[in-house]
Amino acid sequence: MSRRRGALGRAWLQMREDPWLQGVAVSTLTVALAIVGAYLALCLNLHQAAARLATGATLMVALEDEASLERGRDLAREVAGWPEVAEVRLVGKTEALARFRQQLGPHQGLLEGLTDNPLPNALEIFLQPGLRAGPEMAGRLRSRSGVAEVVTSRPWLHRLEQGGATLASLAMALGFLLFLGVVLLVTNTVRLAVYARREQLEVLDLVGASSGYARWPFVLEAVLQALAASLLASLLVWGLLALLAAPAELPLGLDLSQLLGLDWRVPLALMGVAVLAGVLGGLLGVGRALRPRGPA
Repeated sequence: MSRRRGALGRAWLQMREDPWLQGVAVSTLTVALAIVGAYLALCLNLHQAAARLATGATLMVALEDEASLERGRDLAREVAGWPEVAEVRLVGKTEALARFRQQLGPHQGLLEGLTDNPLPNALEIFLQPGLRAGPEMAGRLRSRSGVAEVVTSRPWLHRLEQGGATLASLAMALGFLLFLGVVLLVTNTVRLAVYARREQLEVLDLVGASSGYARWPFVLEAVLQALAASLLASLLVWGLLALLAAPAELPLGLDLSQLLGLDWRVPLALMGVAVLAGVLGGLLGVGRALRPRGPA
């Protein structure tokens, strides 16, 4: 092996010399990274679903039937000036009915018998981040003329946010454990490669090759293996999710095809995980297998 050949070239040469070892390493890493990729896709889809559920007005103010849209606009301008309010939207009867039809989805036929629009004009009130609607604010709104009812949806949204934060912490902990598993797998693969090429390494040591000269090709080999495995794992995850996903309605307006979709960010994240695991696992594996030698 020539000294003029770079570490990347020597890593590529090592991979070509032992295709069986490369096949075993890439296939095992593909399975491990496919598990990580499926986990990332599921976590991302659940996060997006929770964000859609949590998106909505903190307060809904239903106006009286006699109240005009102009009265609704006046009230919206007044409430928008309150310091705790971030945004106010006026929703007319026609828009409210159109939204209701969309929410019913395939059951829109239930509304065909309606002769009049039973929904009132309403205000959607969004509070500043971190604030909750208390009884005092609801009472202020009820005291305004033209207000029929004030509906607070924030309590269950707040519980959803708290549950989501707890699940996010658990997901990060489990993701870290999965990442450690991939790193340990790369470490053992590199150690196996080092032992398989022990004779070549002894020759390098006899001719005075430095420790870095012998180590870096194994680290780069691990990174290349991890990158190849990440691409195969992305294809595997995409195929499995496409096979399992089917349009099916779930509670709370969710759809199974949305929860089992593969976002374009998942393959990119999987490549990043693969490179980081390859570097860490390669350094750990070659460091344990190639102990620095003292002077002769």
